[in-house]
Amino acid sequence: MPREKESLKLIPKIYKRNYEDISMFFYVLALRKTIPAMSIQKCLYMYFGEVGIDDYNIESAMTTFTRMQKEYIELKRNETSKKIK
Repeated sequence: MPREKESLKLIPKIYKRNYEDISMFFYVLALRKTIPAMSIQKCLYMYFGEVGIDDYNIESAMTTFTRMQKEYIELKRNETSKKIK
């Protein structure tokens, strides 16, 4: 596997993902902020219906969302710690 360039290390992981994953993540995130009682799975079904994707794997999408959520939380944590310093 090739080494990552030093300049690219400054870009948080979440922004290196493909546009479909990013749009899915922020769609689900926004929907859950609007309707907190809605499950992630239900949000994903709504997202796939909205964008017209018929051949999706819900388990894979849940895993992707969870990983991206961890990356997003880490990004927010790093931004907050930089402001405090």
